[in-house]
Amino acid sequence: MIRHIVAITLREDAPAADIEAFFAELGPISRHPLAIDYRCGWNFQTIGAPCEIAISCAFATRADLDEYMASPDHAPPGAILQRIAERYSVIDYEEGSIEAAGAATRAEREARA
Repeated sequence: MIRHIVAITLREDAPAADIEAFFAELGPISRHPLAIDYRCGWNFQTIGAPCEIAISCAFATRADLDEYMASPDHAPPGAILQRIAERYSVIDYEEGSIEAAGAATRAEREARA
């Protein structure tokens, strides 16, 4: 299973209307047929360098994630994100055991993939 996470820190001057439009535009992409358990919400945690909005969903394969990312439904929220975000991070990883994830070097991780 592939987990896709987006962590968003909003610009202080991001207009409320743009933030509302961003969530509205997530609707179509959240219903992508390959996306599993699409969720989003406002972060309440203050540990580390906190983000304000988190989006999470899963995919059966990397190819499914690639198809989702290439979907035309992905462009509208992405365009709004560019206007409202101070910064954002995208985290894509293959879910697995701690032991499998514990490879020390990139070469070791790629050899296990």
